[in-house]
Amino acid sequence: MKIAIIGYYGHNNLGDELNLLEMIKLIKNQYPAADITVFSGGLGTLYYDVDYRLVLADRLGLSGYRDALNRFDLVIIGGGGLVFLGANYFDFLQEGIKVPYIFSRVGIDDRVVSQPVLTQLKDILGRAYDVTVRTTGDKDLAQKYLGIGCRVVPEAIWNFRTQPFPLAARGKKVLVSMNAYAAKYFTMIKETLNRTKTAKTVFTVSMQDTSKDFYYNILSTPDNRTILPESVSLDKKASFLAGADLVITSRLHAGLVAISHGVPAIMLKSTPKVRFLMKELDMEELYIGESINESLVDDILSKDFRGRLLEISERMKELSGTPIIPE
Repeated sequence: MKIAIIGYYGHNNLGDELNLLEMIKLIKNQYPAADITVFSGGLGTLYYDVDYRLVLADRLGLSGYRDALNRFDLVIIGGGGLVFLGANYFDFLQEGIKVPYIFSRVGIDDRVVSQPVLTQLKDILGRAYDVTVRTTGDKDLAQKYLGIGCRVVPEAIWNFRTQPFPLAARGKKVLVSMNAYAAKYFTMIKETLNRTKTAKTVFTVSMQDTSKDFYYNILSTPDNRTILPESVSLDKKASFLAGADLVITSRLHAGLVAISHGVPAIMLKSTPKVRFLMKELDMEELYIGESINESLVDDILSKDFRGRLLEISERMKELSGTPIIPE
């Protein structure tokens, strides 16, 4: 079977790339001989070799893209937060596509809602062979705006496992990973960590673009932070998250990888997907919508969340092991 996967791939985004690798594993479990090609919607900026075929879709042009997809037996759109209710990124599916396609474990973003876009998305998703979303929050948006009923299946990244990296630290290990969507927290986090009474060492790790994430992480941390290197593998970078005692982040997959390895994550309000995840996990006490302070950080560092988090992780791992391709 020839399968095309379309998503936010090829951009050196840690969470999305790990999710893709776990998706491929699930597909191979179903179809060991599957021939998989991954299409990226932008410039390829991976800084390492991959063992799958990566095609830069933008270079094909619209008609060329459709022609290329029609040579496959199945097209998979997902996972990740790909459905934006204010913009249609799936014009290549509006006409001329003869191959069946599915939307797999996608997130839906309603920060901007456009009626013309909703009309287009209703048609595109309505013709999909199967649609699954990653949280109940996304399911509610699909029903509310698109009139589509769909199953909730957690992202494949819940299956990812790594060994915690033995970070050298004095006291507790607090790791910070920020993006632009949580700009209002930058100074707040830095001041909080300066005042935190628990002995700790602060680390930073970037989840995607070095120049941007590096800058946001610097703004959010004390001057004596330890900056973890970019020039490491996906697994190694994820192992930094798994090796922390606490992760403070506005990035969905940074928190998800931490939680899935038993590490508490303070998830800061950024895009709707972060709130959806924490509600899905019944971990809303670790979701911060307004302010973060040293009392909260000290309190979390004094507690043992590991057992509860690993129970959540096992449940989500079992659910995310659902076959990618409907049988």
